[in-house]
Amino acid sequence: MQVRFNEISPYGSRFELTVIESLVAQRDFAIKGPLQAHCELRREGEAKVGMQGYLQAVVTLVCDRCLGDYDVQVDTDFQLLFEVESEASWRLKEVECTTTDLDIEVLEEPVIDLDDVFRQQIYLALPMKNLCAETCKGLCPRCGANLNGMHCSCAAEDNRSPFAGLARLKK
Repeated sequence: MQVRFNEISPYGSRFELTVIESLVAQRDFAIKGPLQAHCELRREGEAKVGMQGYLQAVVTLVCDRCLGDYDVQVDTDFQLLFEVESEASWRLKEVECTTTDLDIEVLEEPVIDLDDVFRQQIYLALPMKNLCAETCKGLCPRCGANLNGMHCSCAAEDNRSPFAGLARLKK
């Protein structure tokens, strides 16, 4: 859903989304169950819009160790500032970036893509390392068995290091 700056009421506009089209084709995760996305847009001048939002969803991820699916609850509040700037205003700004500049998203045209904003917020809320549990044992490097649910005999068969031959040469 795209919102133009001139479509935003001077008193603010509220939007609620339960389906975000750009999330349907994601390969990194899948949305499980209902999605709740709320936001309020407020004009802060001719070329600025402030956004406050809330996003809640259950996301299905794939564990990096055992490749099993697991669910993560995403529940996040966010606040953004969108600004459309001309080339003349860029020349006037300093080269140094301040911490307040990091909260501003500069747009080429006065249109906010809400689907893209919510997609980015989901990615920011996901864990850096996808683990189904801290104690996940992962997969056996030889036979590929999931060590969380079964015990394989590969480790008992060959405990030798691949560098054992080099150790014999050293002696």
